[in-house]
Amino acid sequence: MEGGNKDKILRMIDEIEKKNSEIENYISSLAILTRNESLKEIMKDIIEKNNILQEIEGSKRPHLHTIIDEKTSFLREKVDNFLSKIQENPAKKIIYLREFLDNFESISKNDKEVILNSLQDEKNKDKLKEKMTSLVTIFL
Repeated sequence: MEGGNKDKILRMIDEIEKKNSEIENYISSLAILTRNESLKEIMKDIIEKNNILQEIEGSKRPHLHTIIDEKTSFLREKVDNFLSKIQENPAKKIIYLREFLDNFESISKNDKEVILNSLQDEKNKDKLKEKMTSLVTIFL
C-alpha cells in the first residue's frame, strides 16, 4: 500500500472520529423529557386542546398541571435566589439552605437535616444548584 493512501485513510478515520465525537456531544446535550414530564405534557395538551373537556368543566379554576407548573417555576426561581444569597454571604449558607428546605412541606424534619448536611458540604455552585433543583423536581 502506498504511503499516500495510508495517510489519506488515516485522515479519513480521524475525520470520522471527530464527527462521531461531535454527534455524541450533540446527543448528550439534548433535553430528553422524563416519563412523568412527557405524561404531564400529554395531559396538558389533552385538557387544553379538547373542546369537549373544556365544555364539561365549564369553570375558570386552574388545572392541576398549571398549578404544578407554577409551583415548580416558582421554586426554581427560589433556587436561583438562594444561590445568589449564598454567593453574596457564604457565612449564612446554612441559614439560607434551611430557609430553602422549609418550602418543602412533604419532607420530614429529620430528612431535612440529612439533606441540609448534604447540601452544606457542596462547594461547587453548579452541583449545589443541580441538587437543589432535583429536590424541587422530586418533592413536588
